[in-house]
Amino acid sequence: MKPTTAVLAVGLALTLSGCGSTTTQSAAPSTTRSVSAPVSAPATQTTRVTQPVDQSEQPRTQPGRTDPGGSSDGPAVEPAPQSTVTEKPAPQTATTIAAPNGSGHGLCFDVNSGLANQAVKGLASTASGPWQVYAGSDDAIADGCDGVLSYMIVTSGNIHPYTHILYFTNGTYLGTATSKPYGYTTVTGKTRSAVSVDYRWLKSNEPLCCPEGGPSTVTFTLSGTTVTANGQFPPN
Repeated sequence: MKPTTAVLAVGLALTLSGCGSTTTQSAAPSTTRSVSAPVSAPATQTTRVTQPVDQSEQPRTQPGRTDPGGSSDGPAVEPAPQSTVTEKPAPQTATTIAAPNGSGHGLCFDVNSGLANQAVKGLASTASGPWQVYAGSDDAIADGCDGVLSYMIVTSGNIHPYTHILYFTNGTYLGTATSKPYGYTTVTGKTRSAVSVDYRWLKSNEPLCCPEGGPSTVTFTLSGTTVTANGQFPPN
């Protein structure tokens, strides 16, 4: 009985020993996986591929601006300059004012013109001598000559001469203020279309230097090509 018991004890010991060995070998891989550090992959260098930037679709950056990562935007993009188109006014064309027949020296009527000379030649002569140009109106061509009544004063004789006043408009001779000449005649006023004339006359035996008649003012007004007189003329 004793030898058999020893054999059983040994077999039981071997069996237990085998079970422990098996448990230790199977647990090893599990222990290794739980405590081992993960294996780091080899470090790789990442290369950023930058696509071409379409400036028309990207917002413009301000000079000196950087993104949150600290990298610069690169060269500052300046805003495109705005072009301003200024329209120039059309050049003004100088208006040319036509000078009428008989004009000259910048005047609508020139007493030295051919028109003036022809008018004087048509006057009836007097016993006092030929007619001489004494004065004339000074209406400027620059102010326009349409509707302007111009005049010329002519005299005959030296002392207290006879006087005629001739009227013109726009290059046309209209005639004399009166049918016959008078002495002591003076032009006292002028507008574009009217001329005022003062007449004096001898009443009795007063000296020739000092006529007592008048003065009487007659105003001659132009309407078209007709001159109308308004006032009192000297008695015949």
